[in-house]
Amino acid sequence: FAGSMSDVDSHGRAHSDGSGPVGLLVCGGAVVDCIVRPFDSQQHGASRTSMPGEARISHGGVGRNLAEVSLRLGCAVHLLSAVGGDEPGRQLLSHCRQLGLLVEDVAVLDTFRTATYTALLDGTGELVGAVADMAILDNIQPEILRHRCGSLDGIKLVLCEANLSSEALKAALQAASGNKTCMWFDPVSVAKAPRGVQRIPWHLAAPNWDELLAMLGWRGQGSIEWSEAPEAPALPPAVIEAVAEALVPGFGFAKNLLLTLGPKGCVLATQTDADAMPTKFGKPRILQKVELDVAGLLQLQDDKPIQQLPGLSVEVSEQNHSDCTLRWYRLKPLDHVRDVTGAGDALLAGTAAAFVEGWTLPDSIFLGLICAHATLFVDGSIAQDLGPNILPKLAQLLPQLHGRHEISSRL
Repeated sequence: FAGSMSDVDSHGRAHSDGSGPVGLLVCGGAVVDCIVRPFDSQQHGASRTSMPGEARISHGGVGRNLAEVSLRLGCAVHLLSAVGGDEPGRQLLSHCRQLGLLVEDVAVLDTFRTATYTALLDGTGELVGAVADMAILDNIQPEILRHRCGSLDGIKLVLCEANLSSEALKAALQAASGNKTCMWFDPVSVAKAPRGVQRIPWHLAAPNWDELLAMLGWRGQGSIEWSEAPEAPALPPAVIEAVAEALVPGFGFAKNLLLTLGPKGCVLATQTDADAMPTKFGKPRILQKVELDVAGLLQLQDDKPIQQLPGLSVEVSEQNHSDCTLRWYRLKPLDHVRDVTGAGDALLAGTAAAFVEGWTLPDSIFLGLICAHATLFVDGSIAQDLGPNILPKLAQLLPQLHGRHEISSRL
């Protein structure tokens, strides 16, 4: 294993000797990303021919990206992963150390290639297709997860992703079941999402629609059919039923679900308390409408101006099901985006960073949405303007925005 322990500065960032609390452990992939897109912004979908364009190589991987975003927001973060003994692996590990990630749990495997992810975008920034060479991550054995998650002093949250094997994820859940540390799951892809279906439920799972269907084993459901009433838009019944199925106590795979819906926003669903009065398909009620100046939240005092970003408009509505409560963070459509790569990771990482700081899940989603929004307008998977100043700024705004104080120290 390679790594350097660090202590934590006033922003929660890591330094050199290992003292101080650590808030977040991320278990998953560290990858070299190659993102390719044509110059023609009018080109949609697969071109079926070669086109002039650009290729950008960066340090990525779902686990590593989650860790970096959370670190930039002020968390001290451990990364558990594996890299090859090749030049890409050495560069990845060096970059993680430079950022301040705690990498003592990153294994260096000399006989394997460092993982790579190659994605093709169309001219609008939407994903056309991708190839992931992740064989090295299969060598993160269950025993490693069992040992690490069996000793979580100072860790408030463990975030696992589906580049780990099903057996490794099972070992992590089993090892952590004896303590109060929350376990979250990122399904990564449709092919790998079912790895997260375990007998011990996750505190939170964060699939998109297709990944949710894969985890439920529901075939042939297809895309979501939206029918919106402008005064109080309701979630489609198919979405409510699928979410409720995932959260059934004793049978579902999570206690909370963060369902990402792309430009439609996201849904936070929570199991209904056993003593609560059940209501089947309750009518939605609008809780709040929020306008956020993302550029202003990202701006550092006396720092250089950051790029101009459109505002983030969020309408939050809530409706009940017999087994769960669903809160829809519905986004106002954007005229354009630069690149969707990494937006889902940023949503989950931002939510995790706020949750580790003691925010409630409903409020934590707002930080996740801000991170995802910022990521849509940069090249690559990480918005470099994210910083620890965002949390205190947003903490001051939220009580004013929804008229009641929901931020608490309770996890």
